[in-house]
Amino acid sequence: MNKLYKITKLNIFFIITLISIFFIKCDKNQSNIPDVPVNFTINLDDPEYIDLAAVGNHVFMKNAGVNGIIIYRSSIEEFHAYDRTCTYNPDDNCAVTNDENSPILVKCPCCGSKFSLYDGSVTGGPATRPLKEYKTSFDGTFLHVWN
Repeated sequence: MNKLYKITKLNIFFIITLISIFFIKCDKNQSNIPDVPVNFTINLDDPEYIDLAAVGNHVFMKNAGVNGIIIYRSSIEEFHAYDRTCTYNPDDNCAVTNDENSPILVKCPCCGSKFSLYDGSVTGGPATRPLKEYKTSFDGTFLHVWN
């Protein structure tokens, strides 16, 4: 009976440890950028958004999100919209900019962190969390971005 009690106690310890690791890991992938209302639609036929006509291009929007939004076209039908605020220290209000060494990366001018436009992931620290992503839908002409 005593052995069974030890095994059960050990199993409970491992289960709690695994659950804790899962929640810690999930927390690292969640954004630490403040929530602000985002809800706008752009017409891709508008000359202002001509760069989004080609897959792999992106545009910066200044008057949305916390420090602006980056819209990236990853395929004919798919777009990603990220808040420009660096996730390393959001209180610094640093907006990521183009990385002159790569058309698919953006970097933080304050801490030097780099992020992929393909999925928002960190490609160079000190940031450990991806860029905050907003939802998008595209009907062939209009791109809707919201949270």
